[in-house]
Amino acid sequence: MSRLVLVFSRAPGREARSKGFSSSGAGVFAAFVAGWQVAARSTGARFFVATPPEDVAGWRESAPRLEDVRWITQRGDTFGQRLEDAVRGVSGHEEQVVVVGGDVPPSAESLAEAFVALESGSEAVLIPAPDGGVSLLSLSWRDLDLLGGIRLRQGDVFASLRAALDARGRRVTVLPEAPDLDSRRVLRKLIRDRGLAMRIPLSVARQGLAPCAIFRRIDAPLRAGPARATRVPRAPPAA
Repeated sequence: MSRLVLVFSRAPGREARSKGFSSSGAGVFAAFVAGWQVAARSTGARFFVATPPEDVAGWRESAPRLEDVRWITQRGDTFGQRLEDAVRGVSGHEEQVVVVGGDVPPSAESLAEAFVALESGSEAVLIPAPDGGVSLLSLSWRDLDLLGGIRLRQGDVFASLRAALDARGRRVTVLPEAPDLDSRRVLRKLIRDRGLAMRIPLSVARQGLAPCAIFRRIDAPLRAGPARATRVPRAPPAA
């Protein structure tokens, strides 16, 4: 089976602003995604980024050096619908797809463990986040419908997915908890973790703590404009 890594994320600038960071915080999220691309290469996986169509220009501005990426445009009315559609857009019965958020520090070790678990018979892999969410996940084709019900900022995603998979009798591997970066407070904790310095440049991480002129959360795109992302054709079901 082929290996795929899918990062599900807004553009780094929009991600930073929505979580109360200054404009320099975009560099942290761009470094996270670049780190996941390096991790994907180290595991022999193809690399995809699923982003809202209006964020494509923001990606070019925040991460101009991000190359050799296969872009997926998010589609759907809800967070869960967009997530499910993106995963179905790259996966079929012959792919092992690992999904991570763009706010999760990259970890080649965790990614390798996830693929090994899947190739050893696990039907799902989950890495819980401290806030009750999921930092990394992989589900089989027949369980992708579970993604459609996930809500934005839902606090029990891990527990709900685990319960649903157990109810279906799936073999689930749960790997050690990993944080997601949802505030400046979390970034301070990550900087104190020496492991973060090995994943992204420490100077970039510290720039994310630059003072904000105005502390606010926004959902508006960093830059509006025509989307040029290419939708990857869906793989036809084997049955």
